[in-house]
Amino acid sequence: MPESLKKILHPVISLPPAKRWAVAGVAALSILFFSILIIVANKTDYRPLFTNLSGEDAGEILKKLKEQKIPHQIGADGKSIMVPSDKVYELRLSLASDGLPQGGGVGFEIFDRKNFGMTEFVQKLNYQRALQGELSRTISQLSGVEQARVHLVIPEKSIFKESEKPPTASVVLKMKSDRSLRDSEIQGIIHLVASAVEGMDPDNVSVLDSRGKLMSKNSTTDAGNKLTSSMLETQRSYEKNLEDRLQSLLDKAVGTGKSVARVNATFDFKQVERYEEKYDPESPVVRSEEHMEEKSGASGGTASGVPGVQSNLGKTPPTNSSNSASGSKSDETMNYEISRSTARTLEPVGTLSKVSVAVMVDGKYDATGKGSSSKAKYIPRSSDELQKIDSLVKSAVGYNAERGDQVTIANIPFQESQQDEADSASAWWNAPIFLSILKNMLIGCSFIALLFLVIRPLLKILKTDQKPAYESFSMVDDGEEKQLASGKKAQLTMQSVNQMELVEQIKKDPYQTAQILSNWLKQRE
Repeated sequence: MPESLKKILHPVISLPPAKRWAVAGVAALSILFFSILIIVANKTDYRPLFTNLSGEDAGEILKKLKEQKIPHQIGADGKSIMVPSDKVYELRLSLASDGLPQGGGVGFEIFDRKNFGMTEFVQKLNYQRALQGELSRTISQLSGVEQARVHLVIPEKSIFKESEKPPTASVVLKMKSDRSLRDSEIQGIIHLVASAVEGMDPDNVSVLDSRGKLMSKNSTTDAGNKLTSSMLETQRSYEKNLEDRLQSLLDKAVGTGKSVARVNATFDFKQVERYEEKYDPESPVVRSEEHMEEKSGASGGTASGVPGVQSNLGKTPPTNSSNSASGSKSDETMNYEISRSTARTLEPVGTLSKVSVAVMVDGKYDATGKGSSSKAKYIPRSSDELQKIDSLVKSAVGYNAERGDQVTIANIPFQESQQDEADSASAWWNAPIFLSILKNMLIGCSFIALLFLVIRPLLKILKTDQKPAYESFSMVDDGEEKQLASGKKAQLTMQSVNQMELVEQIKKDPYQTAQILSNWLKQRE
């Protein structure tokens, strides 16, 4: 063994066996602790590359990662793949350029592979598969939808219109946890699928969730339900719009987070159609007018003269004797009608009948208290301020007392506002840079703790154990004897006598003394 190593190990070798085992155990535990700490510090941080992958997409992505020799891990569910955190975004862009993930199902990229021996039936089948895949990908991009699957039934076209069957479709949606689709969003999915297939009617599209519950509704049988949902959506939209307007106004007046506004609107969704007929007897109108005039007259005479041709030709003037009489009659009829006006009025559906507004306003706080831990003193707002806020709210919502509108302003202290702000401010704990700094600080603190709490006390123990069992064999001077106490003098005298006897014994038999010392050293080793 080299001399330098002997010098280093000499303090440990010279210890008793029990203490040597203790030192070895502490050293082994320290080495194990630092090894685990270094392994954890240098462990690769894996982040999800993609989640909720289909089997086909997961296989293609793993194949690409193995070709590029990139370390990766597969999630416990087999649907997620994790890679080192510093390569996540680079790999997403690289795989996106290769068309991965495809989102489950094949799309129109199926036609990128040309096959000249493909039959017409296979081409139609591939087109239907591609259309189903593209619709599934599009629907899966909607908010709240985790996975979508589309099934299309496109019958063959017939030369006879009567025997032609319309195309139908079924959509199965797997929603994200605690998410649901509104009726308008479901109708949007139905019209998306119907518009993508030629000749498909929206009534022939069925939408189901992953539990088999029918989400779509027929337009003819569920017209009343659709009208009800539309009414509720109109009411909620109006209330949300008013709340946003009020909140933005109050934030400017009393400060952000210092007020809460809620609106309750009541609408009248009755369909009213009115017919009105009004008569005005004071202003009659001529409806019809009839005039009739009749004239009558009578005349009598006796012809005289020579009968024959001469008389007929007027060559012989006749001689007349006449007696005449005449008369006239007129009749006028006028029909009058009373003035009448007819009106048909169709009132709009969804008339606002009442608005109720509730506003909570926080007070003011006096932060002039002594000490950092002192709570701010709450100061309620004055009646003048509340009156101004009331006027602003009434003007913003279009307050109408005749309609029965209500506005309530309450000045209430927000006790949890400061706690909420503190909770939101604690989000920096999850920042990656802070976690990295914290990990390095823990390594440094662990090293310092090991140095001061383990190594330093151990060195003190080693130095203490190296002290000789006896000080010297020198005799005590007379001056020193006078200064010692009586008990110390007796002990020191006995020790001196024993030392002198031991020295005399060693001088008499040095060989036996050497054997005894050699056995002692072997026992210590």
